[in-house]
Amino acid sequence: MRVLFPSALIPAVLCAQALASTINLVEVNAPTKAVADGQMVTFMEHAGWCWYQDPRAIVHDGTLFIGAVRGNGSGAAHVGVFDLSTMEPLGTVLMQDNFDRDDHNSPVFHVRDDGSVLATYAKHHRDQFHYSRISDSSDPLTWSEEFKHKRTPKSRNDKVTYMNLYELEEEGKLYNFYRGIDFNPTFVTSTDEGKTWSEPVHFFKNEVGGRHRPYARYASNYTDTVFVSVTDAHPRNFGNSLYYFEFRDGNYYKADGTLIKNLASDGALAPSEAEKIFVGSGQKRQGHGGSAPRAAWTSSIATDAMGYPHIGYTLYLDNEDLRFRMASWDGQQWYDREVAHAGKCLYLKETSYTGLITLDPIDPSYVFISTDVDPNTGEDRGGKHEIYRARVTKHDNVSTIEWQAVTRDSPVRNVRPVVLREDDKRVVIWNRGTFNTFVDYDLDAVGFVESVDK
Repeated sequence: MRVLFPSALIPAVLCAQALASTINLVEVNAPTKAVADGQMVTFMEHAGWCWYQDPRAIVHDGTLFIGAVRGNGSGAAHVGVFDLSTMEPLGTVLMQDNFDRDDHNSPVFHVRDDGSVLATYAKHHRDQFHYSRISDSSDPLTWSEEFKHKRTPKSRNDKVTYMNLYELEEEGKLYNFYRGIDFNPTFVTSTDEGKTWSEPVHFFKNEVGGRHRPYARYASNYTDTVFVSVTDAHPRNFGNSLYYFEFRDGNYYKADGTLIKNLASDGALAPSEAEKIFVGSGQKRQGHGGSAPRAAWTSSIATDAMGYPHIGYTLYLDNEDLRFRMASWDGQQWYDREVAHAGKCLYLKETSYTGLITLDPIDPSYVFISTDVDPNTGEDRGGKHEIYRARVTKHDNVSTIEWQAVTRDSPVRNVRPVVLREDDKRVVIWNRGTFNTFVDYDLDAVGFVESVDK
């Protein structure tokens, strides 16, 4: 394993307003142990993931679980297990070999009541199955035999993609949100923590027509509500607006609690019924070689201590100019603003792919981004995608935010950051390495752990 040591360490404890120092990553031959809070480490090798399935990584009782698919070799789906108390890797567990070598297929997790961990994973629009294994509650490297669940499709085209596991304790149900019916957001539920599942329910429906597919990102309070940010379609094909709604007790709501409708009696929600946060161009792509003009795409959604939603998303202007934006609800209104330059697209066949923006799930004002340009000015300095961080309030925008570099002068890309929290620890992870396409990459999961005030 490669350990990445910073030339300047992040302070062990951050006060509420403080941010980390700039870090140079230096690759050295070193032991697998990271010796201090805040040091950079390779948590898992061969660890590519997409961003429309979650939670891709969790911290449970001081153990970090990371779900990923290798972008080389046989394309195995596997789970990395890392001990955060000793800062040592415990091992990597194979979920399924020959899993299509596709970053859309990475496992996601749910912690069960007995302390075991459910891992669930599916292929990228290949079939109607999702697969699962359950860890031993006393040994994170021991897992059950694989079992699979088949959906009863409305049509043979209703295949599955993107697993998202969220428990609502008041309902006594575990939800799995995925892309399914009519290429739309769909869910199944389990009352036995993932062993058996209901038949699919159509959750959100396309209004663009044809086989356009809305993209949804989810968050939850794990008690009674799921928070959802969703688009009209794929930005490659349509100038997406961005929509928001909340789902609880079988009903759809706006951010202020206004009832929209009931799912069982009124059917799946449509974009025209949801709360519109950003107005895209609404235009379809003309020709090839780019995305639709002014198309939005959600990257991250989180709620603050008041339960208010915050959304980080990308906006496509052209292949070499994408932007990061945030929309924040303060209990009265939405504050939508540009917060950073996202730089160039990752590759030309997916021109809306960026390095992504992600929000701290406990305090969404702590924001991490990946960009290959100066995040404040958009100046191209000829480098790779690097990780930056900032504190962003509802009144901040790209002209006021002070982005601080976490990585710099990297020989490879740093993309798709994820932030995890457990007690007074913040774990920041991202993909680092070569990324050519979603089926051709060689990435490690690297990052750091820092202490924060509770």
